[in-house]
Amino acid sequence: MTKIVFHKQGEDFVRIECDGHTGYANRGEDIVCAAVSALLQGAALGVRKVAGVKAEYRVNEEKGSLFLALPKNLGEREQHDCNVILKTLLVSVSDLQEGYSEYIEVEVK
Repeated sequence: MTKIVFHKQGEDFVRIECDGHTGYANRGEDIVCAAVSALLQGAALGVRKVAGVKAEYRVNEEKGSLFLALPKNLGEREQHDCNVILKTLLVSVSDLQEGYSEYIEVEVK
C-alpha cells in the first residue's frame, strides 16, 4: 500500500511524504503505482521548476518513497503557488484513492 501524507500549518502546505508501493500489480505493470508516481513527480516539478521554490526533495524508487518539504518563510506569492500545486495533488490522489482504496491511503495532518 502507498501512504501519502500532506502536512499543513494552518491553511498552508509545508511537506508531502509518500511511502510504499501500491501492490496493485507486478513491478512494471502496476498502473496505480504509475499514476501515483506521475502525480507526485508532476507536483514536485511544479513546485521546483514552475514556482521556482528550492524545496527539499528526495526520492527512493526501491522503497517507493518521496519526500518534498517547502522552505520556511516563503513569500506570499510562492506559498500561494505551492498551495495551488499541492492542493491539486491532494484532490488528484484523493480521487485516485476513491477507486483504489485498497492500495492508496491519503492523510492530511
